[in-house]
Amino acid sequence: MPAERIADRIFLADAIAAAEGCSPPFSDVVVRRPNFVSSPPPVDGGCGGSVRAAAPGEYVNAVSRITVLHDAVVQEWDALLQSGPEAAEARATGATLLHCLDRAGFIQREPGEPSQVGYGIGSGDAALNNAAQRCSDDTGYGSGTAAQRLRTLRSVLGRHESEINDIARLRPVLQRGARPGSGPERTRFGLPL
Repeated sequence: MPAERIADRIFLADAIAAAEGCSPPFSDVVVRRPNFVSSPPPVDGGCGGSVRAAAPGEYVNAVSRITVLHDAVVQEWDALLQSGPEAAEARATGATLLHCLDRAGFIQREPGEPSQVGYGIGSGDAALNNAAQRCSDDTGYGSGTAAQRLRTLRSVLGRHESEINDIARLRPVLQRGARPGSGPERTRFGLPL
């Protein structure tokens, strides 16, 4: 399964987005190379709120079940990435990014162990974020990080195979929850047409 389709195939993000007229949720499980220049999309995709509150109970329960599985997978995935050999691999890969930033003339801004936060990546410094993106692309940090994240995510998903199969059966429930004409294309300035 392609990395960009995991949220749709496993967590039915496309069906939730269609039903609620929002961007696909669960963007945190869409594995891409790191992007230091622009902010990531919101994890919930802007879904929920009044549209979900007005949906039938069957739909709300289905989305809740999917969200519980998503949260469990993400928690296990984060724990896996932060422990043992995975953490060591991430530190080694991260060091190449920071060394590249050193060579580009950027220094660590905060005391302590060298880290992206310590260098100020993501703090709004456009020159630093652009340099981090160039270093990520030039050193292989981006592709290495994406490959590690995808490998570990697939490992965690394998532990939840039966739950994932149960979730796949909820697609018809989500599709029935869709209300024609309730998406953003049926409004003007946020007001119904």
